[in-house]
Order: sequence, then structure tokens, then C-alpha cells
Amino acid sequence: MSLTLTDLSRDPWLRPEVDALIGANMPAFMSWESPGNWRWHGMYDRYPAHQLCLVDGDGRLVAAANGLPVRWDGRAASLPSGSDEVLVEAVDHGPPDRADAVCMLSVSVDPGHRAAGHAERLLAEVRRRAAEDAPRGVVIPVRPTRKPRYPLIPIGEYAAWRRPDGRCFDPWLRTHLELGARQLGIADRSLVIRQPVARWEEFLGHPLPGPGEHPLPGALVPLRVTEDGYGTYAEPNVWVHHPAGLPTP
Repeated sequence: MSLTLTDLSRDPWLRPEVDALIGANMPAFMSWESPGNWRWHGMYDRYPAHQLCLVDGDGRLVAAANGLPVRWDGRAASLPSGSDEVLVEAVDHGPPDRADAVCMLSVSVDPGHRAAGHAERLLAEVRRRAAEDAPRGVVIPVRPTRKPRYPLIPIGEYAAWRRPDGRCFDPWLRTHLELGARQLGIADRSLVIRQPVARWEEFLGHPLPGPGEHPLPGALVPLRVTEDGYGTYAEPNVWVHHPAGLPTP
């Protein structure tokens, strides 16, 4: 299949298609209000050229990557707390005077086109562009795709799991590492969604009669319900760093 690479600065009509594609790859609650989610479309407005899209010959969106330029000194200790903080800083305060790196917040592939190398192509394009404009490369708060099966395992332990052949256990994290990324650390509260218990109950289809940690389908960790009548989902991610430019063959 022949695909064309474009972005939202050239094809802004793809914005709703990008939103729909992200939604098809995430549990519904991931689009609820959080400091970062409130500003997601502000990222499209301020940084449209960083919203990459792969479209087929009929103009249908097949894959998308969402990111923005950031200031970063190269130290793991100075990374933001996660995607919420990245979006708040970038949207509320505007582009940095000088971009040290690019932060990718999402890579989405149409469910009918997975395992075709589209995510890898988008990652390679972001790294190529970073070589021109962001010398410290690309940082990503990775959402491990298989982690929802193991919500009780701390994410740091999960990220260290290896298969019998020595490769990383999680498929999406493995993709990054095998493309030359290195793991920098854990963003324990990358995205935080706090909503009344009634909304969570409607989503789950059953009552949450008391405080505690409750299973949440599609989540990386349990939902925490407190005495004040609210439930908080604090998603952890794994920070990885791709150097600028394409890996040496």
C-alpha cells in the first residue's frame, strides 16, 4: 500500500480523523478531563506541523503521531512529570525560544493496519526532523500496550520484564528499545483524571460502593476511589529517549 506522509499544517481537515483514530486505540475514559486533555486541541492549533499523518490513496487516515517541541537539558531528572505537564507548559506558554527536543505524546495506527510498520515509519520521521531542529532528540512518555493485563504490577517492575529470548516483554516498549531508544525513568502520574464516582459507575456499569482501589478495564493501574466521592485514575508511563537522526544500519 502506498501511503502519503502529511501533517495538520498542510491538511487541517484531518483533525477529526486524528481524534477518531486516537479514540479507537484508547479506552473511552482516557479522553476525559485532565490538565493535558483540556489542552489537546491547543496542541493542534499551536504545533500543527508536529501532528504527523499517514494517509492512503483514498485520503483515509491510517496512522498518526502527535507531538510538540520542548526544552530539555538531556538529564532524566529534569524530565516533566508526564504528558499533562508537557501539554500545560507547551499550550499555555507557547513554543520555546529554542527547542532542545521533541516530545511525542501519541502514536496511533488504524486497527486494520497494525503490524505493517506504520508506527516505526512515523517514529523514524520524527527522529529525522529532530536532527534538523531538536538536537537532543525525541522523548516519549510511553503507554505500554500490554500493561492493562497486569494492573497490580508496579510499572517499573513491569518495564523490566523480559521474554525468554531476552527481549523486552511489552510489545510497544520493545519497539522503541529495538529502534535504539533507551529507557530514562518512570512518570508515575503522567496523566491524572479525577471524576465523581457516579461518572465512573456509569462507565463501568456497576456501583463503586466504597473507597479503595477498583479494577478499570483498559487501565494501567486501578482506579482509586476516596471518601470524598471522587475516583482518580493516575496513569503511569515509561519515559524513553530516541537520539536525533536515523539509527546507523
